[in-house]
Amino acid sequence: MNKISLQRPYIWPASLRLSHWLLALSVIGLLGSGWFIGHVARFYLPALDYHYIFAYLLSIATVIRIYLFVRKKKGAACLRDLLPGKSQLQAVLASLKFYVSLGKTPLPRWYAHNPLWAPLYLLLWFIVLLQIISGFLVGAGHSQLLFNLYDLHVVSAAIIFWFCLLHVLAVFVHDLKGNNSDASAMIHGYRVFVLEDLNMPASTHKVSLSDIRNKTDRS
Repeated sequence: MNKISLQRPYIWPASLRLSHWLLALSVIGLLGSGWFIGHVARFYLPALDYHYIFAYLLSIATVIRIYLFVRKKKGAACLRDLLPGKSQLQAVLASLKFYVSLGKTPLPRWYAHNPLWAPLYLLLWFIVLLQIISGFLVGAGHSQLLFNLYDLHVVSAAIIFWFCLLHVLAVFVHDLKGNNSDASAMIHGYRVFVLEDLNMPASTHKVSLSDIRNKTDRS
């Protein structure tokens, strides 16, 4: 019988998880209230009130995340973890192959952020920032600032919606096809790593979890 070695390190700090779930809650609230604002006239005013409430929640989530980008020098919350290095190129290509093959090829391993999605997360936060700025400017009565702010707000909302939908689908697929407990990890902060088969031949190359983490920090 094959034996495996498991480790369950603490990867996602509480501040990062707080920002993540505030983002999730506020995006759901903003998309829902935004739909009512644009499609149900009798609910326009209450929907607008809720839209602003969720906009402030989104702003809080963004401030927390920007603070972590600036203050954290290493780990899952730092800016560098969203900028995959050359050493992770193979994992990026393997992730692309995994999605293109509809999960038929092996899912690559990573320590914190998926190397393929990491720069997209950074792009998402930039779009969220544009969404906040354009939303409050439109609310203050400004419609033009080199371009149509309302159109920017609508387009940004659509991008955020599709990104979040794909993100949720990807996380579920990762949990089904992988073994790192990605979904529950964003609740308690711990990921499970299957490190090695203890019955591997001696000639088999083994990589420790600390090596994966150190390589990620150096990238």
